[in-house]
Amino acid sequence: MKQSASNKQMKLTSLIVVIVAFCCGSVAYAHHSFALFDRSKLTTLSGAVREWKWANPHTWLTVVVRKANGADEEWALVGSSPNMMSRWGWNAADIKVGDKVLVDIHPARDGKPMGQIQTIFLSGGKVLGDPGGQTGEALAGGPTDLPTKPQGELYK
Repeated sequence: MKQSASNKQMKLTSLIVVIVAFCCGSVAYAHHSFALFDRSKLTTLSGAVREWKWANPHTWLTVVVRKANGADEEWALVGSSPNMMSRWGWNAADIKVGDKVLVDIHPARDGKPMGQIQTIFLSGGKVLGDPGGQTGEALAGGPTDLPTKPQGELYK
């Protein structure tokens, strides 16, 4: 039995819709929300900057933290987009590889050494805040009343 031209066209259209749905679904899945991080916990990391990526869609800061047992541990810290961070007073040149920093983060829920940046305290005294993951005025207007010292529990 031969397929009609309209039947073939409908099957082709259906196949294209399925392919597009799979492609868009993987892109949507790849862009995580800040739900990965426990916003009820605040941890302070003390360490040296290994890498600073000022790039879209999110900035990334890699910090090497010396644990109490003397072992080094790398932490991957996500920030907001460079566009938003610039509005909040950040500049890509503020952070350099090798800088000693204190960073208040919301740690990953699964215990992996990663977190969402809340506040960074640079060795020169500059304090930068990132209200990413929040809504309303905090996100639109940027952080206000930044703390003068870390607020989290020191990671050991």
